[in-house]
Amino acid sequence: MTGAASGMGLETVKALSGAGATVYGMDLRQEALDSALAGVDRAEGHAADVSDSSAVNAVFETVKTRHGKLDILVNAAGVSTPNREKQAWVDGINHDMITAAQAGQSYNPEFMEEITDEDFNRVMAINLNGTFYTMRAAVPLLKAAGGGSITNFSSVAGLLGIPMPSYYPASKAAVVGLTKSAAAELGPFGIRVNAIAPAGINTPMLNASGEDHVAFLLAMQPLKRVADPAEVGQTVLFLASDAAKHYTGQTLSPSGGALMA
Repeated sequence: MTGAASGMGLETVKALSGAGATVYGMDLRQEALDSALAGVDRAEGHAADVSDSSAVNAVFETVKTRHGKLDILVNAAGVSTPNREKQAWVDGINHDMITAAQAGQSYNPEFMEEITDEDFNRVMAINLNGTFYTMRAAVPLLKAAGGGSITNFSSVAGLLGIPMPSYYPASKAAVVGLTKSAAAELGPFGIRVNAIAPAGINTPMLNASGEDHVAFLLAMQPLKRVADPAEVGQTVLFLASDAAKHYTGQTLSPSGGALMA
């Protein structure tokens, strides 16, 4: 389980643990994992940067040594921008765009020309490469278990046309493509691969963007509320369970109706 120290990832850890699973949670900082997972039964934190394949492989080697197999993989790790400085830049543009819209004025954000190679590659390295690295490391252990479930976190931003820095929607759309390809390949081995594409979820990543941005996102949804991360955790639990044993290659969207497909 990646992205285990906060938000939807942490709530997914709790959901899986509550269903009796032993959970190996990965995130960037060990202290954050230790704090988040304290008191969660059968949950153990392992600090690793998912964009570093050797670090990912080391965690899965621990799972192999201890258990010899794996039943469930969840990829929740992700970033919307490469660093805090760029997040502030994006938030400023979003604020100007929303203010203009509220005043009935036109405002056309310009992101493309300002994106550096380094920024684009960093977001892709975490959101896409990291998802691939964990899947590659997990597949032999899932096969050893006779099958299992993989759930990858995408986003409605990867499925709808939303003006924002292209590295985020590009990475999340690519996760959907990776999910479908893997589902086709791994189905004969009893391994199901699905994705979820959340929208307005009450997470630190969303709230850091400001109240006006949250209100803007809610305006896109027929259901006018921000969902609790625990709801997403329950969706992942469903996909990992036998209740979803005929689901593979699917993208479920807990988005309040922002995406209807």
